[in-house]
Amino acid sequence: MNPPALALSVIVPAFNEEALLAGTVQSLREALSALGLGYELIIVNDGSRDRTGPIADALALTAPSVKVHHQENQGLGGALRTGIARARGEYLITWPADTPAGREDLAPFVAELGQADVLVGVRSRRAGYNPLMLVNSWIYPRLVSLLFGLQLRDVNWIHLYRTPLIQQVRLTQRGIPMLVEALVRLRDLGATFREVPSEMKERTAGVASASRLRVMWRTLRGLLGFWSLWRQERRSAP
Repeated sequence: MNPPALALSVIVPAFNEEALLAGTVQSLREALSALGLGYELIIVNDGSRDRTGPIADALALTAPSVKVHHQENQGLGGALRTGIARARGEYLITWPADTPAGREDLAPFVAELGQADVLVGVRSRRAGYNPLMLVNSWIYPRLVSLLFGLQLRDVNWIHLYRTPLIQQVRLTQRGIPMLVEALVRLRDLGATFREVPSEMKERTAGVASASRLRVMWRTLRGLLGFWSLWRQERRSAP
């Protein structure tokens, strides 16, 4: 059976990524073309203060790309919600603006299309992480498992969703916890999951926001806030 004309929407949230965005988008185009997929790129400039916006505008002149600008930073969750609402592909995948994509990076996801509603990328190592980030990355999925019963090895990396399903989900989180929120709400809807290998490449410019203590604290606070909301919803459900 031939794949649909628009098989995949690729959402690239970008905040102050002027040094890396163009290279990542070009690598995505080359990899997706090599895999023979019909696709669209949705670049979400999330209130950047550098040249990310003009770069996104220039990239969107070359189809198939769409760019969306947030006047103010809305966090990863806000950027992904915007991209999800705009997606037209049968599936959608989230892709970090600081991560160039080779054919080999996308192939594990493409090979599993149709095998599950959600494909969850699993990293074997955390490239470029400092000791504090490594400790945090060990604790976080275990905390998620404890709070939500979600048995996945990696919850904060690249995810692929069946588009009509993720577009049904009400997402509330602004920041990184939105990735867990999406997985939990999809699990509760009865979605099927499959883990796929997805290696991480070390950032070559700029600083990852997840390395900042205030971002770690905000992530923990958001996760616990979602847990409280989720418990209230479950108690009030018929």
